[in-house]
Amino acid sequence: ERPRKAAEKTLSILGYRAHYLHYACAAPRATLVCFHGWLDNAASFTTLANELTDCEIYAWDFLGHGKSEHKHAGERYHYIDLVPFIDAAWQSVEAAHKVLVGHSMGAGACALYAGVAGHHVKKLVLIEGFSPMTAEPEDAVKILAEGVKEFKKAQLLPKPDYKHVSDAVKIRMRVNGLSEAAALPLVKRAIMRTKTGITWRADFRLRAPSLLRMTQAQVKNILQSIEARTLVILGDKGMPELKKAAEAYRGWIRQATLETLLGHHHLHMEKTSGVVARIAAFLRQT
Repeated sequence: ERPRKAAEKTLSILGYRAHYLHYACAAPRATLVCFHGWLDNAASFTTLANELTDCEIYAWDFLGHGKSEHKHAGERYHYIDLVPFIDAAWQSVEAAHKVLVGHSMGAGACALYAGVAGHHVKKLVLIEGFSPMTAEPEDAVKILAEGVKEFKKAQLLPKPDYKHVSDAVKIRMRVNGLSEAAALPLVKRAIMRTKTGITWRADFRLRAPSLLRMTQAQVKNILQSIEARTLVILGDKGMPELKKAAEAYRGWIRQATLETLLGHHHLHMEKTSGVVARIAAFLRQT
């Protein structure tokens, strides 16, 4: 079957030019507003868009990712800044039945946003993600010191130079355990031309660790405020620490259903996972 056509669009968010892919639909059953994981991009949702043909889909590139602008020199990427980004993107979409969807880093940030958005978010889908990584208060000095030191290094990280797109695709396949078909759209959106070949488009400052992590009590406080009906989808071969957190703390989200399906951390990008069927069933629930 032919892949679904997406329109490339932009919007000014937090003073930066943000890009997103819009998959239109004549009479959509729902409108999914989607946010990707760390060092991924909007093409992370290509497979879902091709399968959920009766849904309208907005797939965003976070700042520093995909085609969205990089932050100014000297600026950092703070995890918590994803929340106002999601807010601006979510508010920009006018639709009757909006569903908030996040994968990995995007999922944790979507959960935080849903916690403060009240009844504005009625349905939430978290794929291989649940909440941000937390830290104990006594770890603050270690985290801050490492964050400052590693940021200096990240600013100087050289970008690799590949001769062909296929070289970059092989790397993503290896790193994420992806098939070539799933990795290709992600890589195409993640690369740019250089004088000698191609390299990654993403801002390498994203590789610096956080300066500050929320405590478990803070995250619990926000997740307990989520009013949305929530579907959490984990892969049986996904990230073990995610599985542990989601299983231990799922009670924090009042209306959460947890499903473990066959697949790895990027299970939403492979057709075999059953993710599409699970989301479709979730959308049918009133």
